[in-house]
Amino acid sequence: MSEERPEALRPHAEDAFAEELAALAAADDRPRPTNWRLSPWAVATYLLGGTLPDGTVITPKYVGPRRIVEVAVTTLATDRALLLLGVPGTAKTWVSEHLAAAVSGDSTLLVQGTAGTSEEAIRYGWNYAQLLAHGPSRDALVPSPVMRAMADGMTARVEELTRIPADVQD
Repeated sequence: MSEERPEALRPHAEDAFAEELAALAAADDRPRPTNWRLSPWAVATYLLGGTLPDGTVITPKYVGPRRIVEVAVTTLATDRALLLLGVPGTAKTWVSEHLAAAVSGDSTLLVQGTAGTSEEAIRYGWNYAQLLAHGPSRDALVPSPVMRAMADGMTARVEELTRIPADVQD
């Protein structure tokens, strides 16, 4: 009996919009920040929508003030953290997923904040069997999404930051 993977509720942004991301990358001749898959112009076009010179239509992922997306993309391009703040239902998660997909090509480097989120979930943890058998080593280390993103120069997302205990946030 073969094990089948359950279907995802919806595909990740980089999978659902792979054709649009590929078309943008092909048409994008603008400078890109280090480790970015697309230029800031292409990232903004991916989120806001537009038509490429070859006629490819990029569907809007965010419908709202253009300035919000421009400030978000500019903030990320300057190597700073971006905090999306707003009431529930204002597309913060949606925007962060699409930003990560366009910038890094991977929106899955995610820490879901809860009252039970530990420091290890943000930095790294240990495989205690490996740790006891072989001591502290790379094989015993269990990297968090944030650590993986930092190692690969990618974008990590932390959802519901304010739900994480204050001592872990610090």
